[in-house]
Amino acid sequence: MIRREIREARIPNAEAAQFRGVFITGTDTGVGKTVVAAGIARALKSRGLNVGVMKPVATGAIRQGKRLVNPDVLFLRDAIGLRDPLGLINPVCLMYPLAPAVAARLGRQRIDLARIAAAFVKLRRMHDVLVVEGIGGLLVPIKSGYFVVDMAREFGLPLLVVARPTLGTINHVALTLECARSRGLDIAGVVLNYHADFPRGLAEKTNRKTIEEYCGARFLGETVFYEGVSPENIPTAQFVHIADALCRGI
Repeated sequence: MIRREIREARIPNAEAAQFRGVFITGTDTGVGKTVVAAGIARALKSRGLNVGVMKPVATGAIRQGKRLVNPDVLFLRDAIGLRDPLGLINPVCLMYPLAPAVAARLGRQRIDLARIAAAFVKLRRMHDVLVVEGIGGLLVPIKSGYFVVDMAREFGLPLLVVARPTLGTINHVALTLECARSRGLDIAGVVLNYHADFPRGLAEKTNRKTIEEYCGARFLGETVFYEGVSPENIPTAQFVHIADALCRGI
């Protein structure tokens, strides 16, 4: 649906570069994609790269004056001190905190895929590297017959899967990877994210090795829970090795 506009775009800063960016998805909502995306973007910026961020579709907005603004979008922007317009970083912002297709219907809002494509193309031209955060998991519906996985495929960026570290995550990771592979996505790897202060039991101690062994995906790292994280105090050091792995492996 939006692939033609993206394919036809010329990306002068990124064409010669091996690493052009990453599309970050989750095994579920609430697994901490935003902090991981912001941390990776900040770590990439610390390497001297011109980094942009994007959240094509966001739901659960607050009203600022006459416009709707999503807190996760502000977090991403502020984490690396961008001045890019919010309309580029987040071209579709919906009021209700639901799957986009449902939020748009209930809020009587329109999801414009052409607008998303145009914003993506413009950001790619503005930045050497683009960190894109999806919404929920790969099979979250954006429009009728169009899901997050379809957008990820059309963007053409490698997929990074953010998962929780607790019991049950192996199945969620395996299902996400199976969906990605069935649609032909390139998979950068998996990150286990301690977005809450989970106890480190036997499952947490063995999930990394099990994911590598049974899911056939590269394990990029595990984050440590950081209470009260904000755009100003993201623990960038723990994302540096993930950013380095992305740059080396893509």
